[in-house]
Amino acid sequence: MLAELEDKKGKLGQESLAFKDRRSQLNAEASKWAAKRNELNRATEELIDKAQEFKKLRDESNKNVAQSKKKRDESNEKTNQLYARIDDIRKKYNLAGERSIRDLRREMDHLEFRQQTEVLSPDKEKQLVDKIAALRAEFKGRKEQLEKNEELRKLLDEAQALRDQASSYHDQVIRFAELAQECHDQMIATFKEADQTRAEADAAHKEFVKVQ
Repeated sequence: MLAELEDKKGKLGQESLAFKDRRSQLNAEASKWAAKRNELNRATEELIDKAQEFKKLRDESNKNVAQSKKKRDESNEKTNQLYARIDDIRKKYNLAGERSIRDLRREMDHLEFRQQTEVLSPDKEKQLVDKIAALRAEFKGRKEQLEKNEELRKLLDEAQALRDQASSYHDQVIRFAELAQECHDQMIATFKEADQTRAEADAAHKEFVKVQ
């Protein structure tokens, strides 16, 4: 009887040691999963902060786009008003031809915009370039004729300065719009990366709970 009890005690001792070893292994594995989960959660938070920064930059860029557009449109409106005054004076003194300098300017701007934005065949491109060159020559000749009048010369100089200003604001619109799009794309990509990292953290937590 005593020998049997001793034998049973020995087996229980061995089982106890085995359970302790298994517990230690599981604790180590749980710690590993907890560490991985915590690391992934930190990475997720960092990615979200990074994405929020991109969002902030995008919103600021869009705000700058709106402001630059407003200034550009204001400059263009003032330019048009000056060209209208120039045409009134031209008609009053019967200067230059029938076609107004404002109409010439508008057609030039329209064709130059087409040249920059449309995909054209070589023949169409050449026709457009020739048309723009002809309008520029006509505009230059008309302007030189009008500039012989002192009042018109001052107004034309003022109109050109405003047009240059509008062109500068337009460049800003393009630059800020491109930056806004770039920040938006980076924001979306970073949020997606954060979602992936969060999913990995959730999976690590499930493993931690299962092992624990």
